[in-house]
Amino acid sequence: MKRKSFFGSIALSCLLIGVVVGIVTIANMNISEIIVSVGQRGWHNIVSADADPGGTSSGFMYFMVYPHQAAPGTAYAANLSNATAYEFSDSLNAEMTGETPYSTTFDFVLKFRVNTTVGYNTSGSRWEDSWVRANITCNFDWATDIPALSSMTIIQIGNNTQFAWYHAYINNGGAGYQIGKNEKFNVTALTAEGYY
Repeated sequence: MKRKSFFGSIALSCLLIGVVVGIVTIANMNISEIIVSVGQRGWHNIVSADADPGGTSSGFMYFMVYPHQAAPGTAYAANLSNATAYEFSDSLNAEMTGETPYSTTFDFVLKFRVNTTVGYNTSGSRWEDSWVRANITCNFDWATDIPALSSMTIIQIGNNTQFAWYHAYINNGGAGYQIGKNEKFNVTALTAEGYY
């Protein structure tokens, strides 16, 4: 009787150990699969094309040196015309068209668009402005520089089922920027990013 009880206990112990090992193995396999499928979220550069990113791509559309706006939240919530800009470019890494007058205040303005992968919250059924950002670095000849990758303010221009369009601007804390006579500036970095 004792012998049957002893072997029964061993068999039951082996069965329980097998069940525990099986559960741990299955749990670890599922966690690994979930981690692989979710991937790494983070800020990624979305400035990938000039003027028209094409197809369903996110990307750069234009950059302007624009007359300073006292109410940028209103002024930059709509499309701008390059005819009213001091200088503009529809291409990255290019000389801008036009001339910025000295002793006249201006803002830096970037337009870009994002697709649904970058900026649309499917669970909330809305575009998430907090999922996009833009940065600028600008070196002036002798005025105060815009520090490396300073944050620009983002304003949504509009959206549809495929895209949201944004203006990003920087205006020297509301004072605008100015250059002196014969002063030059160089935008050394201009990026738009999405969190995905």
